[in-house]
Amino acid sequence: MRFDHLNPPRTLGLFLVFCLTFALSTSCGSSTPMAHGRRDKVIEMAKGPCYGNCPVFTLTIFENGLASYKGERNTERLGTYVKKLDKTQMERLLREFKSANLWQYRDVYTGRIPDVQSVAITYFEGSRKKTIAGKEVRPNAVKWLESILDQVANDPDGWELKEPPQDTKPDYIIPNELVVELDDGISPEEWAENYIEADMVAERQFGDTGYWIFSFDDSLVSPDQMLEKVRTDENVLSAEFNKKQYDKIPDKKEEGDKPSTNSEKKTDKQQ
Repeated sequence: MRFDHLNPPRTLGLFLVFCLTFALSTSCGSSTPMAHGRRDKVIEMAKGPCYGNCPVFTLTIFENGLASYKGERNTERLGTYVKKLDKTQMERLLREFKSANLWQYRDVYTGRIPDVQSVAITYFEGSRKKTIAGKEVRPNAVKWLESILDQVANDPDGWELKEPPQDTKPDYIIPNELVVELDDGISPEEWAENYIEADMVAERQFGDTGYWIFSFDDSLVSPDQMLEKVRTDENVLSAEFNKKQYDKIPDKKEEGDKPSTNSEKKTDKQQ
């Protein structure tokens, strides 16, 4: 078959018309709210840990009425659950959030009580997003929205398990021990007394560094909760779970290798 580039075959012309029509139809369809907007988040609430048995979870509500509940600890639903909210529930939630006018408030409210659970509420409106986080010191309108979202989260009906909880901690982690770098001049033994309710004990120091191993009773407080609490301590520079390989490192009274830390580098320079 001879091909004339000035007069292409009719089948080629039909093929090009079909491709153009298909491209236009798919591009137009992909920009409609049906394909994107209904799956967008509209409301989200995340509740953090406290020293007690505060339920730690994240509740997310999408524009199409789908609600997602991710329970982390101290809740009957651990893992990710989903349910469909009815039209009345969705209308009430959107009405309450619009009337609250969250844009008038600050993003962060600093609490005065360290042990109170932290709560972050996020509202999505078009291209705008507003997050308000805090503890006991928050506007009453924000606390009211929290109570409404708690009603959704605590409703036992309709939830279906989508993803079970997973233990993501590797085998080399020692969950009831923390490696903590304290600020200069802080006594490890006296600092541990601040966490006496978790039976915190200063076990040993890494060489001449500022790093100490502290143990605690993980039946009194969860490991993740303890780590988060210690990391927010004003006298703590860094904190992480102890690892089994760290046990091979000699303590201050022994000779040998020390962990690779900034404090170690300072010691080496002094030597």
